[in-house]
Amino acid sequence: MTLYKITPLHLGTIRRRKSNMILDSPPCDAQGDFPLLAYYLEGTHRILVDTGGNPPEDPYGQKAQPYTRTPEQELPRALRAAGVAPEDIEIVILTHLHWDHAANNHLLPNARFYCQRAEYEFIQNPTPEASMGYEFERVRKTRYELVDGDARLFDSVSVLLTPGHTKGGQCVVVDTAEGKTVLTGDLITLRESYRMNPPMPNGLCIDREAMLDSLKKVKAVSDRILPGHDPGVLPPGGGL
Repeated sequence: MTLYKITPLHLGTIRRRKSNMILDSPPCDAQGDFPLLAYYLEGTHRILVDTGGNPPEDPYGQKAQPYTRTPEQELPRALRAAGVAPEDIEIVILTHLHWDHAANNHLLPNARFYCQRAEYEFIQNPTPEASMGYEFERVRKTRYELVDGDARLFDSVSVLLTPGHTKGGQCVVVDTAEGKTVLTGDLITLRESYRMNPPMPNGLCIDREAMLDSLKKVKAVSDRILPGHDPGVLPPGGGL
């Protein structure tokens, strides 16, 4: 069994009301800075989980304002700082296809891209009520290898189908020195939402019951969790 090393990549920052990040949280005007995150997995394969967001200055990036990204937070430079070149990434696993998780696929010329079949089918025939967060023209340009539900992709790397935030969201389960580490994408956005009893869904939730079931599924298999937008995963943090 390969034990992967996981490096979080900080690919920009969004300022949002904290109450928008946790469904059912009390009214709150407090603003928070939430990182756009991807994760580099180094082991038998060089794997990237998610690819980050659009440039802040382009039309879709401007919709997410206030959203900022420094030159060091652009994906190629962030990867090189982690010790790998963009062209050396072999595998990309996308937790879902929202603008802030799948906008830089084109910068990884030699990678194979994996997403859930349910997510891919949704972007081909989207429904208006579940379309928030997608930039369809951009994500349709990628050629995906489709996964049907829970699956072992490689030695020490598996995915779980975890709908709720989107129709075809998935979490990535990785064998590490810290045990089974689950990269949750936006199923779990912040530490505190997961630590609630019961764990609370993130603010954008198209199917509450599915999301609650997905949270239970993740809890059952995880030794450590790395959320989708929590500043605590960045040094000197390290997940839950």
